[in-house]
Amino acid sequence: MYKIHLDEVKSTNTWLLDALNKGALFPDETVVWTMRQTAGRGQVGNSWEAEPDRNVSFSMLLMPDFLAPHDQFVISEITALSVAHEVDGLIKWPNDIFVNEGKICGILIEHKLQGGKLSHSVLGIGINVNQTHWIGSAPNPTSLKLQTGHDYNPEEVMDGVIRRISAYYRQLRANPEEVRHQIHEEFLGRLYRKEGWYPYVDAATGEAFEARIVGVEADGRLILQPQADSANATLPAVRTYWFKEVKFVLPCGVTKE
Repeated sequence: MYKIHLDEVKSTNTWLLDALNKGALFPDETVVWTMRQTAGRGQVGNSWEAEPDRNVSFSMLLMPDFLAPHDQFVISEITALSVAHEVDGLIKWPNDIFVNEGKICGILIEHKLQGGKLSHSVLGIGINVNQTHWIGSAPNPTSLKLQTGHDYNPEEVMDGVIRRISAYYRQLRANPEEVRHQIHEEFLGRLYRKEGWYPYVDAATGEAFEARIVGVEADGRLILQPQADSANATLPAVRTYWFKEVKFVLPCGVTKE
């Protein structure tokens, strides 16, 4: 495994993607990491706040050309599972990691398609390790230190996640069909709010409704079963949502995609 340490960078994902676009050649499973990321990127233009020297941000390059483009969600699954196991958290669909209703990790995965295959995938991961205060508007951040009261070595936390990703990835490469289904079942088993009925908001219509998670399609769509209203005992039809099409309502009352 090839690791590149940067003293400070705006975004490890941006740095790695820029290098690739300029023709740089890196081996599969290259990792670019820093403890000083100044402009971390999240999903759909969101930012990621990371206090310098107290957290770790890194990007891992995979070259999963053995996967068809429609199977790319499995890369999100192995990434989320690896972090969830390392920090003992649950996966909030599609790939945020929650511990006790607090977000401890953000994940941004960017794929490049070429010749009908996945040319490369860049897995951007930010883990809140020793941070205890945030100045931004994130509704529910937490960290390993807040959860346990202990300080951690951010590089060691990162290395644990990398080892897990690498193990999943190599198993997947060796036997894509069988392992992909095993990973999907494990992903479903660690979903945040997998059991029970919870409030959601439809992002397009603003409709608030109670639902339970039925599952996740292989392409990443969330399947929700809305609850029946008091006037009708029959359950409504299930709904499927792409990322950002539905919002979770957190215990603090804030909605979160």
